[in-house]
Amino acid sequence: MKKTITLFFIFLSLQNYAQCWQTVSSGSDHTLALKTDGTLWAWGDNGSGELGDGTTVDKNMPVQIGTANDWQKISAGHNFSLAIKTDGTLWAWGFNSWGQLGNGANTRQISPVKIGTATDWQSISASRGTTGGHCIALKTNGTLWAWGRNSLGQLGDNTLVDKNQPIQIGVDTDWRLIATGGNHSLAIKTTGALWAWGWNGTHQLGDGTNINKLVPTQVGTATNWQSINGAYTHNLGIKTDGTLWTWGFGPEGKLGLGTVSIAEVPTQVGSSNDWAKAIAGINHSVALKSNGTLWSWGKNESGELGFGTNSTTNIVVPTQVSTNADKTLISAGESFTQIMNSDGFLYATGLNTVGQLGDGTNANKNTLTPIVCTALAVNEFKSMQVKAYPNPVRELLHLSYEQEITMVSIYNLLGQEVYNKSVQADEATLDLSALSPGTYLVKVTSADNAQTLKIVKQ
Repeated sequence: MKKTITLFFIFLSLQNYAQCWQTVSSGSDHTLALKTDGTLWAWGDNGSGELGDGTTVDKNMPVQIGTANDWQKISAGHNFSLAIKTDGTLWAWGFNSWGQLGNGANTRQISPVKIGTATDWQSISASRGTTGGHCIALKTNGTLWAWGRNSLGQLGDNTLVDKNQPIQIGVDTDWRLIATGGNHSLAIKTTGALWAWGWNGTHQLGDGTNINKLVPTQVGTATNWQSINGAYTHNLGIKTDGTLWTWGFGPEGKLGLGTVSIAEVPTQVGSSNDWAKAIAGINHSVALKSNGTLWSWGKNESGELGFGTNSTTNIVVPTQVSTNADKTLISAGESFTQIMNSDGFLYATGLNTVGQLGDGTNANKNTLTPIVCTALAVNEFKSMQVKAYPNPVRELLHLSYEQEITMVSIYNLLGQEVYNKSVQADEATLDLSALSPGTYLVKVTSADNAQTLKIVKQ
């Protein structure tokens, strides 16, 4: 009976972790995420305040940003961040040299600041890539807006002048979906037609030329575009028939067209018609099929493709990552990838030098590594009586408690017990050197209480 109750509580703890994440957005080297309770979390590079926690210190684990629980949409760019709240207000923070925060200034902000007074913002897209510094957005009335860097016409206002406040682009009210590349922009209208503008030096606009466009320009004549996503020099799109298309420049194989490295116009990838989502990283690509399977291709030097290897040999066609068919959301940064499954578990793989994966380490990963969603906020953890240090831990984990500890049990994220120790003292030292690197739940039991903590084993 006691074992059944213990497993039941561990199951509840895992369910709490599993159902925690709602969505994630990968910037160049940082990550934003929303929990199902509407709170905002961030990790990774923070040199420009792009995490929004009031500091410029990198974080390799998720940290809560403020205390608000009404965040709705997020977009992580290159050293800056955007978000929309449920009341339709727009917020921004981070690097701001080109006015990409839209607050009328060009100085960085290390905490979220409200942009203007409008309450009808619907969707946002922040540009990534080393020179990315512009934003585009849609309002609920179908109008298109842009601000930030404009040296290559990426705002679409027929000028090359940066804007540090949102400006409306044209007068059309039938815009449906938007995406930014490094220095270009993409959009789909309610008619299903595809439009692009900005830098076109590597054919990323898909119009058959390499001439920059200063205003939105229709790409081809197709009217069945369903979704689009852009990176620095290439783009991915899915049509309503489930076919996958790519265009731009991709010598790393990120176009998915085999040895073909340039596509001047949208070109179909393979012949499958069951693609559901596609995301362009800077030098790699990831996609989901309608059956929930994950596929990736392109550069893999940092393990960003998730195949369990790091290789200078590029993967030039979409290749299935695993046999699991439970993936529902994908996001890609400069050299890392993040995946969410149907249970709300978040996984990451790839470059991790500034903690952009969020697993509590700064070591690169080449397989999908779970990013545990802590059940409590940071300030709540501080008030707990059980103390565990160091965390992350390499070998010895020290526990202390105001009451006598009777038993310590450690579980992996599948709910399997991997360690236990009888203690009978208010302090304990655990030798965890035999545990594999990863995230674990530590259940500390006393005579009349039990607490479950999260630790990261390096």
